[in-house]
Amino acid sequence: MPEPAASAAAKNAAAAPANLLDAVFNLPPLRAVFRRLPDGTENVLVPLIKLLVLLLLFVGLRWLIGRVVGRTIRALVEREEGLGNEGRAARIRTLASLTKSIVFYALAFVFVIAALDALGFNVAGVVGTAGVAGLAVGFGAQKLVKDVITGFFLLLEDQYAVGDYVTIGGVTGVVEELGMRITRLRDDDGRLYILSNGDIAQVCNMSRGPLAGVLEVAVAASADVERATEVLNAAFAKAAEKDDLNLADVPRVEGVAAVDAAKTVLRVRFQARANERPGDAALRLREAARVALRDAEIALA
Repeated sequence: MPEPAASAAAKNAAAAPANLLDAVFNLPPLRAVFRRLPDGTENVLVPLIKLLVLLLLFVGLRWLIGRVVGRTIRALVEREEGLGNEGRAARIRTLASLTKSIVFYALAFVFVIAALDALGFNVAGVVGTAGVAGLAVGFGAQKLVKDVITGFFLLLEDQYAVGDYVTIGGVTGVVEELGMRITRLRDDDGRLYILSNGDIAQVCNMSRGPLAGVLEVAVAASADVERATEVLNAAFAKAAEKDDLNLADVPRVEGVAAVDAAKTVLRVRFQARANERPGDAALRLREAARVALRDAEIALA
């Protein structure tokens, strides 16, 4: 007598793989391996083989996703750099490192759950327990949660990116890494500062536009101020044509900043382009001023 349709459907559903991992474990090569195991060892070897397969899947997926993300990000960065959008290219690089971190943690979570399932644990109970434990840990890890949330908004709002020259708190330097929890800054002396994102209350980004700089040149009190001004303006106009100065405009002498019995101080104002430090430009402008005044036989104070 034929079985009822409902009963047959139930048997087919029971025989079908419950999820994707079951489908992987029911592949013919793995089923053949399971059938050839010695009697009495299935309870030990089968979970170990499943863990090995899961580990290979985890490593393979991580490598594949990392390669795809890396190639995609590299193409986007090259395109933005070709268009001259250095800021957007830096932001894309920052998103790349963040994406890789998120992918790693997501895959690690799935791997742990799948490994527990392969070992015969009640995954639903484990996930429920983990949820309660996570809630309890969350109250004790408020600083960590604050760091992560702040890091997310730092990236979302594009307050700064990798490669920007910034001042955070009392630290000034180049951003080497912007992560979900920490920011790494390298100052002008090479010191590396690691800052928690949750502690960042104010950011001064000096890479988003031209920066004004001031240079003071002291000449002898007996020097002709008008002639010294003309010599300096001509020297600065010639120096501004050089690409290594990276100035936004031609420096100009504003006027006399101070006078005493020994010297007259002339103030020079200039603008450095984004990512150019005014202090570095001031060093080269000061040297150009020294050479020009020496050639014009104007005494320095």
